[in-house]
Amino acid sequence: MNADTPPVTGTFLAALARKECKAIAKALGNRKDRHRGIHEARKAIRRLRSLLALVSDAVGHETAKIDIALRNQAKRLSALRDSQVVVAMAEKLAIGDETGEWAIAAQVLAVQRDLLLETELDKDPAFARRTAAIGDIAIVFDKLRWKRVSQKSLQLSIKKSHRRVNKSEHDAAEQGTPASLHRWRRRVRRLRLQLNTIHALNRLAGSKIQTSDTHKSKSAKALARLADQLGWRQDILVLRAALKTFPDPRILASLRKRLRLETKLARY
Repeated sequence: MNADTPPVTGTFLAALARKECKAIAKALGNRKDRHRGIHEARKAIRRLRSLLALVSDAVGHETAKIDIALRNQAKRLSALRDSQVVVAMAEKLAIGDETGEWAIAAQVLAVQRDLLLETELDKDPAFARRTAAIGDIAIVFDKLRWKRVSQKSLQLSIKKSHRRVNKSEHDAAEQGTPASLHRWRRRVRRLRLQLNTIHALNRLAGSKIQTSDTHKSKSAKALARLADQLGWRQDILVLRAALKTFPDPRILASLRKRLRLETKLARY
């Protein structure tokens, strides 16, 4: 059996899916640095969902329920992730801030973040329920019809993702709304992760799947840079929302003024 046959392609991707499920469980079990663990768990979930989207047309409708389950797990971690993001952003904005106001903001936001984490751990000690849910998802992944996945089906999926990125880019340019920008970012990030998967498949399994053709400007590195640019603007919006409940009104106006400036400076 050569590397061009569907079973080898499917076997490689099935193993990759198992690896990502283990990565999520390991990240959720990170007791030394819970915030980093949450961040890594969400990243692994994104990688897993991007892989699922890559094979969904070939594997069939069974992937829909898995994707919903993974999306729900990501949503359950989103508030915890956002609470850490706003602290990190406030700390960055504190650099060079002679007023010291952003340093104060970072401290206040860190207290709120830690209280939220404590609350979530009280509801789900050691994130045991979340980890068990990922274990159940891993079992379903193993039962997917991976033999149906071929290099041709992956090629078609990549082209589909390129089209979705192009459409969302066009929509974001026309609408310029936070929702359209966020949709563009999600699709850019998904395509980047899918390209990384295909490159690994080509390198390690001897496949020869083309990923660029007419989309040479959208390399994995270029997509990573674009996702970072879009992500910075999105994080500004998250921080702005967090300031709605900020307890110190004396410095709130100044903080919001800086965020308005950062929004203008952001490329997107």
